[in-house]
Amino acid sequence: MARLTKTAGAAAALCLLAACGGAPPPPPAPLPVELPPPAASPEQAKPAKQSPPPSAAPRDIRFPKIERSVTTQGLEINSVQLTQLPTVSIKLVIRSGSAADPGNRIGLAHLVSRMLKEGTKKLSSAQIAEKVDFLGARLSVHNDEENIYINMRALSEHFDEALRLVSDLAVRPRFSKGELAKLRKREIDRLALQNENPNFLVFREFFKHLYGDHPYANVDTSEKVVKLVREADLKKFHGQHFVPNNAVLVVVGSVDAETVKGSVDKAFRGWRKKKVKQTEYPAPPKPAGRQVLLIDRPESVQSVIFVGNLALPRKDDNYIPLLVANQVLGGSATSRLFMDLREKQSLTYGAYSRVYESVGIAPFRAYSAVRNEVTDQAMTAFMAHLDRIATEPTPAAELEAARRFLVDQFPLRIDTASKIAGLVSDLRIYGLPDDYWDSFASKISKVDADSALAAAKRYIRKDDSVIVVVGKAAAVKEALAKYGPVTVVDTKGEVVVQPTAETPTKPAAAKQAAPAGKAK
Repeated sequence: MARLTKTAGAAAALCLLAACGGAPPPPPAPLPVELPPPAASPEQAKPAKQSPPPSAAPRDIRFPKIERSVTTQGLEINSVQLTQLPTVSIKLVIRSGSAADPGNRIGLAHLVSRMLKEGTKKLSSAQIAEKVDFLGARLSVHNDEENIYINMRALSEHFDEALRLVSDLAVRPRFSKGELAKLRKREIDRLALQNENPNFLVFREFFKHLYGDHPYANVDTSEKVVKLVREADLKKFHGQHFVPNNAVLVVVGSVDAETVKGSVDKAFRGWRKKKVKQTEYPAPPKPAGRQVLLIDRPESVQSVIFVGNLALPRKDDNYIPLLVANQVLGGSATSRLFMDLREKQSLTYGAYSRVYESVGIAPFRAYSAVRNEVTDQAMTAFMAHLDRIATEPTPAAELEAARRFLVDQFPLRIDTASKIAGLVSDLRIYGLPDDYWDSFASKISKVDADSALAAAKRYIRKDDSVIVVVGKAAAVKEALAKYGPVTVVDTKGEVVVQPTAETPTKPAAAKQAAPAGKAK
């Protein structure tokens, strides 16, 4: 309304001036217009790049204090008190795994571990699952070649109930005929599916040819054993190995050591010690040149490649230098194998290497999956990198990056109670000192080029390696023949083609040119 009145007044004034003969006033001068500054060029628009601040020097991380005690029946207790969260992680380790299987029951330890959750003397499998859910807990049972593990996570206010359930599973399993029949069907279905998986096939044959008659050669059970095992077999294995003096209990969380000790005495009351027979294992075979095994899978459009050899036990002092050398070679997506085979040559989605951990001698392996038609190119790259890591000192910048990766990754290994429980159990399984994790980072930081090279030269041996490839034999056999006589097997591991010629295991053709970036 005010705007309309003002406009009308201005019009009246103009009319009055016109009637009086006066000239209208000149229009007001236009206001100056400020033009926007000229657009910056793309180069000028980009902010100046700034280098990230330098990283601080790596430092050791103090591992939480471990309180140790042993019950009168020989059960070792390791407790770590953490008060940040009201949770607790329980890990019971039975020091007998698949390596303790009887010769005619390979996989028995696995079946025992699977049956522990299927019922105790007081609880059915459904009641166990219901109890775990009621507590808001997590329960898992598994095994490896050396141990059987019962893991449980719960709120610390439910610690006593959670510990009693762990005790029931370990000390008072039912091993019912009905539950075994259900497990038998599930296991047969699992094995049928697994034996079609190329990743499992290469894993199975790799360990079989590395270890020979040693029990580490057995990575899984078989349908024959699953059908053969009866309740009596499960009970016998359990009675021989599930004893307190053959176990380690680890408790990490918001509970003090005195409370843990008192609860353990109650929960495991009646668990009696017994002498455990120590099995003497045969020595694994000594390397005698390369072995090349091809698992023929005619429908495969790609090759899954494993190259490796037996290396060292986890407790060996050379483990950390070898870990650093492996990080340079293939420990992550910034390592040599990945950056060459994927980023440079576009042969695969990923290429890595790994050092295994075992009480006995464990393997090293490098691995990837590539298309059949580039298997030859990938093998060339693999052998070149394996040769380089074991013959040339790692350049300083690359070595520093590998060490920092391992050091900076370590805090992620102790960020939960369950991870800390795993590291504590590793101390006991591998016979490492209590302060091992306190100095882990500094030991990595002290690995120099000479010690990494010495470890790689000793434990990464391409000329004494086992090469296992799953793929279409007609497409890749010729490429593999460069590295030694090729034995072809079917997916069941049965020999299809024996080597027909005495091809040398260290052929001249295997001496490939080094990858780009090789230090001169």
